[in-house]
Amino acid sequence: MRKVDKFRTAISTFLGKQKLSKKFLLMYFFCVLVPLVLTDTFLFKSVFDAELNNQSHYRDIAIESYVDYFENLLEYDAKVAQAIDINKNLNTFINTPYDAPYDYYDELMNTFSNSFFSTLSDINQDRIVIYSNNPTMLNGNYFHNLSEAEKEVWYQKFYAISDVNEAFYAYYDTAPVASVPDRNRLIYIRRMKNTKSKIEKIVTIEHKKSRLAGELKEIPVNCTMYLCCDDYIIYSTEPGANRLTLLDMTSHNKSHMTVKEVKMYGSNFKIYAFTDDLTITKVIMNNLPVILTVIIFTLVIPIVLMKMLERSITDRVAILGKAFGEGKSEYFQPIKDISGTDEISDLMHDYNRIVGINNELTNTIYKDKLREQESDLARKNAELLALQSQINPHFLFNALESIRMHSILKGENETAEMVQRLAVMERQNVEWHDDAVTIEEEEGFIDAYLQLQSYRFGERISFDIDIDEDCKKIRIPKLTLVTFVENACVHGIECKSAQGWIFVRVYKKEDRLIIEVEDTGDGMEESDVDALQKKMNGVTIDMVKEAKHVGILNACLRIKMMFNNQAKFAIESEKGIGMSVIISIPADLITTAE
Repeated sequence: MRKVDKFRTAISTFLGKQKLSKKFLLMYFFCVLVPLVLTDTFLFKSVFDAELNNQSHYRDIAIESYVDYFENLLEYDAKVAQAIDINKNLNTFINTPYDAPYDYYDELMNTFSNSFFSTLSDINQDRIVIYSNNPTMLNGNYFHNLSEAEKEVWYQKFYAISDVNEAFYAYYDTAPVASVPDRNRLIYIRRMKNTKSKIEKIVTIEHKKSRLAGELKEIPVNCTMYLCCDDYIIYSTEPGANRLTLLDMTSHNKSHMTVKEVKMYGSNFKIYAFTDDLTITKVIMNNLPVILTVIIFTLVIPIVLMKMLERSITDRVAILGKAFGEGKSEYFQPIKDISGTDEISDLMHDYNRIVGINNELTNTIYKDKLREQESDLARKNAELLALQSQINPHFLFNALESIRMHSILKGENETAEMVQRLAVMERQNVEWHDDAVTIEEEEGFIDAYLQLQSYRFGERISFDIDIDEDCKKIRIPKLTLVTFVENACVHGIECKSAQGWIFVRVYKKEDRLIIEVEDTGDGMEESDVDALQKKMNGVTIDMVKEAKHVGILNACLRIKMMFNNQAKFAIESEKGIGMSVIISIPADLITTAE
């Protein structure tokens, strides 16, 4: 009993860790699919066995049809040979010695005119020949000297057995005679002993294999047939095997074969019937409508119904989960459309009631929280002023230093001295009226800065500013984008002797504002990129105060503060190729100038 309880506990623990969709899958697998597989396996085995029985039945019917055909054929041959044997006029004609060929010919015409022999020989049989050892008879169409048959295989086999009066052989001479092109025949042989005479006579009825093949082809069969005599194929339904060759059994599966041996007038005939190897694919194709019907009613329909049942539960549970997840913000959002009247629907209605109570409590404490936020905002504004006091001289004096260096290089020492004095004066007279400007205004700063840098770098620097029209009125912190442009010039283009480009792009993508500053300068190592990107996304006021170079971190911090810490920074760089800074800001946090 304890083992049973432990097992139940383990199962309950396992199921408790699974999601609803997986529980439905397990239920369907063990409660529906496994029983169906077992049932369908038994059904398929029954169908498979039935197919095997059908194949065996088809083979038996085909063999019996062939046996009946040959029994009827030989029965008719025997009757024809017996009628010839008991014909007195015909026997008299054969037994009579003739003095001259003319006498023989005259008697031949007389016998034929008063005998059924010429008519009988053209009915159903291909050729009737009577052999005798009467030396006065001339060889003709129906009568031949017995000496001519002595070289034939069938004659040698027939006379090898002294007590045999009739026989039936397959005519498969291995050395065909050129004058007889079609020697593939079946031949019925009978000794003529009805009248007493010293003349030895035999009658033969030859059947062309080509005609027999045409008649056998008309017999309907559902399998491959081989008709063999002494292991030689005398007929087959398989293309290419319809010739007098030995039967090769290596290419056939004996488990799908039925063979019957029939002894007919001294020859052993074997009739083979082969059906195709029964495979799963063939059974499926043969019973495709039934199998499709079973699959639809036992697999497809249950799967669809189970999926609909699962979705009716999991979809609404997901709505509830999403609603509870929204509780991370200050206000819970009620569920608007509630469908159904089951327990999950009741739970949704209960959730909406709790949301109403929670939002009322939130509104009660909102004013206290607002006052706290105002206090925090004042503190952040003070910190912002401190940052502004850092960024303005940092940017301004770098620009003035560029002008001074350009003047020195051109030998304008007086201009350089004036710029230096101007820089000293500006250090003490820095004023910021508003930290936010439009992207269009920032574009003017960038263009002026890059034009100034063009005096310094000459043809070594080129730039392109591409700002979408619907982005120009968006407000951003002052001198933030130009800070990234300055960094591209100083740390990118300046470090590279070849010509370089700076690209500035601003556009909207899906639900975010994207700002890109790209240069084709010297680039950065992968480790340095990871470190800088981590600093930019996690920048704080303390980090800016402690940093030796405040430009980039200052700009990142001001952007993050303006957009509620939702702005993201990414860097793509390859050493010796260039560097790209990508700023991504949620569209719902941006503001535009009126």
